[in-house]
Amino acid sequence: MLTHYFELRAIPQLEITETEVINQVMQSLHQVLVNHQGNIAVSFPCYNVHRTLGGIIRIFGDETHLQLFKTALQAVVSDYTIALPTTPIPTSVKGYLRLIRVNPKGQSALRRAEKRLTVQGKWSTEVKNKMLEKWGSVHLNYPHIHFASKSTGRHFIMWLKQQKCATAVEGTFNSYGLSKTATVPDF
Repeated sequence: MLTHYFELRAIPQLEITETEVINQVMQSLHQVLVNHQGNIAVSFPCYNVHRTLGGIIRIFGDETHLQLFKTALQAVVSDYTIALPTTPIPTSVKGYLRLIRVNPKGQSALRRAEKRLTVQGKWSTEVKNKMLEKWGSVHLNYPHIHFASKSTGRHFIMWLKQQKCATAVEGTFNSYGLSKTATVPDF
């Protein structure tokens, strides 16, 4: 249950932008979150300011898990961020937020579908338009994070879509602090 939170604020750097700092911090956060998966959530209070996630990461959980998480995290991100004290979530909130990872289908997926359906004799402009409608735009405009996978070494972009919700929904969070169903308070 989410009862407390703390914020990590990006320290302005001369050499790297605020967005790059947040990318580095989220990479480190993910590595620590693997051990706290399910109990810790993240949000970005400055979401979509200048089409970025902003320079603040708000981290939610219960007080015990947050203290353990904060201790493990401090050694990794202390050069890039200022960690504010852990405090209870305010009783009065504006609403609730859900942060969802959006996995776009790219041009290569469209080309593979076209090739497969052409062989089957089912490809048409109408089918193509329905696929684009279902998948959404192949060019996303959501704020995003650049990650480098430690297991494969590949680089990828994680697009994040924020949804406003009227009521709180309990649930678990993945190793990025996100959930398709659970919400975090918005204040």
